[in-house]
Amino acid sequence: MRLIISFLLLPFFIFSQEINLTYDQANNIDFSSKIKNYTKLKSYTTKFGTVINVGDTLTLGKAKKNKEKYIFDDTYSFVVNGKRRGNKQDDYEFLPHHYSGDKVVVLSIFATHATSDEYKLWNSRKSQPLYISLYVKNPSKGSGSGKFLSTIANSSFRTVIDIDKALEFNEIFNENMPLSRVEAIAKLKEHKDLYDLGLISEKEYNILKEKLTPIIMKK
Repeated sequence: MRLIISFLLLPFFIFSQEINLTYDQANNIDFSSKIKNYTKLKSYTTKFGTVINVGDTLTLGKAKKNKEKYIFDDTYSFVVNGKRRGNKQDDYEFLPHHYSGDKVVVLSIFATHATSDEYKLWNSRKSQPLYISLYVKNPSKGSGSGKFLSTIANSSFRTVIDIDKALEFNEIFNENMPLSRVEAIAKLKEHKDLYDLGLISEKEYNILKEKLTPIIMKK
């Protein structure tokens, strides 16, 4: 009897604790259906192969353009102010683009089931894939920064909604991690555009191309 009870309780003990999760597991319905919304993770391996850990330092990239919704000022599409959970984007205050280059520290990582609007083939939300979000903090702002005005404004906390999409659109990147092949291609394309526009020199472009070519050619 004890053996049967222990077997039945095993999933509870596994998924009530912080776990290490991969992109493939998050999109495997048999696996992800056992994980509750807002389950905290120790680490997450993204679809690009990079591993995000609690305590890592990340950098805010350039905001993804969204001119249709934001006419007067560009904002991030996957980074919002404060600590936010859930899928209701109407409640989000998306971060203005001028925070590009800010360093943020990962405070926590959590998983959320996608909404039925995005995945209509599944009937229940728990039977849908997971997307992974991060609570992050700018250590130079807010409480603990030593800056009085920033502390009052409480402007240091951010939520990265769906880290895979944030990485895909270069809104978030980790300078300490080696680039994946996909990231290297995206970076080289971006600098090719800058070269074509005359914003960087041919020498600068060729130096980067030489550096990224081994990563791109490695399949």
